[in-house]
Amino acid sequence: MMSPLSIAQYLPARHGVFDVVVFDEASQLPVWDAIGAIARGSQVIVAGDPKQLPPTNFFERADTESADPEEVEDLESVLDECLAARLPEKRLIWHYRSRDEGLIAFSNQRYYDGSLITFPSPVSGERAVRYVNVPGTYDRGGARTNISEARAVVADVVRRLTADGSAPSIGIVTFNAEQARLIENLLDKERQTSPEVEARFGASEDGPVFVKNLETVQGDERDVILFSIGYGPDANGRVYRNFGPLNLGGGARRLNVAITRARRELVVFGTLRADDITLTPTTPAGVRDFKHFLDYAERGPVALAQATDVPRAMTESPFETAVMEVLQAQGWEVRMQVGVSSFRIDLAVVHPDHPGRYLAGIECDGATYHRSATARDRDRLREAVLRDLGWKILRVWSTDWWVTMDRAATRLHDALNELLEADRQSDAGRGGGETGLAPGETVPTPQPVPEQGNGEAADEEVGARYAGVVAPLVAPPVTVVHPVYVVSDFRASGIRPAGALFYEPAYQTVVRQMAALVIATEGPVFDDVLVRRVAEAHGFGRAGAVIRQAVLGAVDRSVLRTIDSDGRTVFWPAGTTPRTVVYRRASRTDRKVADIPFEELVALARTLDLDNLFDPDALEGMRRELELERLQDPTRSRVMRAVNMARTG
Repeated sequence: MMSPLSIAQYLPARHGVFDVVVFDEASQLPVWDAIGAIARGSQVIVAGDPKQLPPTNFFERADTESADPEEVEDLESVLDECLAARLPEKRLIWHYRSRDEGLIAFSNQRYYDGSLITFPSPVSGERAVRYVNVPGTYDRGGARTNISEARAVVADVVRRLTADGSAPSIGIVTFNAEQARLIENLLDKERQTSPEVEARFGASEDGPVFVKNLETVQGDERDVILFSIGYGPDANGRVYRNFGPLNLGGGARRLNVAITRARRELVVFGTLRADDITLTPTTPAGVRDFKHFLDYAERGPVALAQATDVPRAMTESPFETAVMEVLQAQGWEVRMQVGVSSFRIDLAVVHPDHPGRYLAGIECDGATYHRSATARDRDRLREAVLRDLGWKILRVWSTDWWVTMDRAATRLHDALNELLEADRQSDAGRGGGETGLAPGETVPTPQPVPEQGNGEAADEEVGARYAGVVAPLVAPPVTVVHPVYVVSDFRASGIRPAGALFYEPAYQTVVRQMAALVIATEGPVFDDVLVRRVAEAHGFGRAGAVIRQAVLGAVDRSVLRTIDSDGRTVFWPAGTTPRTVVYRRASRTDRKVADIPFEELVALARTLDLDNLFDPDALEGMRRELELERLQDPTRSRVMRAVNMARTG
């Protein structure tokens, strides 16, 4: 794994020929940089997106940001040359990054001709792409910054990082380097006064907070992207049609990169609105697309012209219609063809307690199913992606549907009720979730809708329409409700930490009480986590050797101690042993995988809903349960060892 420059520098000319040479992000690689590496392989695979950033001479200039954008030249990439030469091409059309279709909908419609297959989110009614209007001006002739936008972006970052719970990973994108530097300076001030903000700028599972401009952000992604436009009305209220890199020939490609970096949410901060941009026949494509994107961010999918042209909310076959009517007769609220791309969920059952999300998706082997090119796409990959997004999927087979109705309707109703009951138990474990119900209050389970008029006549009519119908379903997955990991609350327990007294010998009694509380509440717990809890309670920014020795020396000798696989000491609460430990999920706490004892990871692996732990989906199941975007080293190797331990019993 080397860059083309490294290959030229470090691999001698006599080095043997590789079987395959693979280029990634080839849209940014100039042809002359690629030739040397191509010559070292028997075969070459060039991977890239022609709709993303081309190579430029942008960074070859000493003063790029103050230069006229027309002086920045886009260059031909090796990907462009391969496409022009009509080399064999394979287009990848499944889009995985976006956890909500709205994040890719604009680019899919504008740049990919609607060909990308995206997957709908199980949560409805929320906008993944939002526009926030910030009153302010763009300092066009001076610093080339927008101070109002910068302050609004920084305030949103601080709010997210200091809110209760585990904050998502965050990235900030700007149009120019000056705005990026201004935001970085404002963030530096916040980092000096807020430890919780400073902590998110170091290494983390999902990556630290970054601030980058349009030319440097390709290849990066974060849960939340905050986009600062910067450009806008000047002090005189005038808007100039000069948007820096967007005015270049590759401006549309730059915009496409910038607006597709988010996995969960994209928030656009601007003093500029779509109506402020006037289009002319000579307006560059990048600026034209930017105007339409601002309109989309502010108004949502209604702004996409094709969204109103595609027939929606219709089933694709009489088979789906029959299943839907049975569900409605059972009292469930059903929506059809959920999604915005060529792939949609056939039927989605609205959650009775949370109208903003779906309880389950019903997959029928209808038109969407048969359009899939391979059985692997139909039966495995598509469902795996949907489950990863949070969907509970039930499948109905048409070949078995037209047999008997009564048993099928009962099985379908029972399967949905089981999912509903499991979800309510999970909500109860989280303290009520979003139901807004009083303690102990429940929402009635949907019951079959009574037919109007004579009951027997109605039964006969339904029987005539669905005689011999059955809905054989894949059994719903067994839902394991994991207990919640709780962080110690010293003050609620009557303990009053006093940092000024920490080093006093008589204060060791308080330290002993705090250590005992952490072990009883959070155990099994690592020694460094125990030290961290006590140190933070006393206001210590870091725990040195003296503090560590004081805390660990206060642990009662009777407490069970084991050595984890990575060599750290684990303290166990009374009544819990490595054989009886259960996995505890994080809830509004920042619990990294590295802080989960190995035995607890093994316990989680044993709860996976798989045919066996040799299933290749075991690692994917662990990643999903741990609520990680991806498994990275060393987390992957640690999780793999836990799965192997669970396999061997």
